[in-house]
Formats: sequence, structure tokens, C-alpha cells
Amino acid sequence: MNNELLYELILQDPEDEVFAVSFVDKPAIERDFVFFGKEIQFQAIDEERRLVAGPLLIPNKKILRLDGESKPYYVFFKPDTIESIARKFMAKKFNDKVTTEHDKTVKDVYLTESWLVGQSGKDKSNMYGFTLPIGTWFGVYKVDNNDVWNKVKKGEFRGFSIEGLFEHKKSDLKLSAIEDKNIEDLTNDEAEV
Repeated sequence: MNNELLYELILQDPEDEVFAVSFVDKPAIERDFVFFGKEIQFQAIDEERRLVAGPLLIPNKKILRLDGESKPYYVFFKPDTIESIARKFMAKKFNDKVTTEHDKTVKDVYLTESWLVGQSGKDKSNMYGFTLPIGTWFGVYKVDNNDVWNKVKKGEFRGFSIEGLFEHKKSDLKLSAIEDKNIEDLTNDEAEV
């Protein structure tokens, strides 16, 4: 993997956007979501709340992809791109565009809260057990679909994965040059290369 390429995903075309979020078993961002039922409430009630919370996109997180010839490469999103994606997603009212495993469109699942992490250690996501980089797009989904909810509770869906169109901008960084350093740990100058 020493010669793998790294691409920044960007919004360049007017059609470039995230148009759905998928509930998946293996999220590409390698972070699971958490689900909340009776345990996260201010008062005891009988019904589960059916909320699922977790990161939708994490800035500068290397994400493994395969090209048309099954050759691996990595992609990442910069914080400003994530902000543009999140704002466009909400402006287009895609909050109920949900699939499972990037395959089946499902109903009765919708985004109820969405924000960009502003302070890693003092963000609302901390109360859900996350410490995430500044610029992370975080979301909370309400799951009224019984099939989806049962799969969340069984652990068959463990995270979110976005569905969208993006331009690939080749980065001059080679993974061999940053092998011992996570992209998250790069300085601004190193990341701009």
C-alpha cells in the first residue's frame, strides 16, 4: 500500500452533493452510530424513542475506496467541503432520503438533528459518547420503520454511509509519505500539498 493515491473529494459541479444517507453494517468512516431508547430520557416512559446518532462525515478521515479495476485508493473531505455538503443536504430537504446498505430505499426514517462539530471536547456529540474532530457532520435520525429499527437493535446496522456525487481532486500526498501519521494529524501546510 506504499504507493496508493490520495484524492480529496470536492463539490465542483452543481450536481455534486450528498443525496441520501444509508444505514450500513460497515461504515466507510469506520465509526459506528449509537442508538438510544429508554436509557436517554429525562423521565421514564414506556415507548422507546428510536433515535440513532452518529457522525455522517469526519473531516480529513482517510476512506478506502476501490476503482473500476478493484485497485485501492483513499479519499477524504476537508472541513469546508463537509460544511457545504451538510448545508446543501438540508437546503434540498433530503432529511428523509434513507437507504439500507446503499441498496433499498426505506420510509419512516428521517434526520431530526444535524450539526457541525464546533469544539471537539465541548460538543453535543460528547453526550452520545463521541469525541470528534472540529468540522464533523453529526446527525440524529428518528427510526419509525420497524424493520430498520429491529436491525439497528440487533447490530445489523452499525453506522451511516453517505450517498453522493463528488469530483476527485488528486492530492500530491502519497500514503507512503504519511504512513506513520494520520491525515487527521497533518498540519495545514502538509494537508495543502
